[in-house]
Amino acid sequence: MEKLELYEKCIMCNAETTVLKTTHIDFRYGYVDGAGQLCRDCYIKEDRNLITINSRLIIDTPNDIELGKKVREIYWESKK
Repeated sequence: MEKLELYEKCIMCNAETTVLKTTHIDFRYGYVDGAGQLCRDCYIKEDRNLITINSRLIIDTPNDIELGKKVREIYWESKK
């Protein structure tokens, strides 16, 4: 029998959070718009830095090396 997952997973470290999947995003601690749920530890880190990548970029770039290059370019562009 498959385990029923009631809690969200952290988008950075994949740890199970204390946030129920049924909790509305307006009432969540550690929710990042456009990215998802973070655990408490990842949310309070000072070096937390998230960028959003369009899923079409991932689908349209099957080569992982090319994808990494494109993601890195988007990251550095976001720093300007």
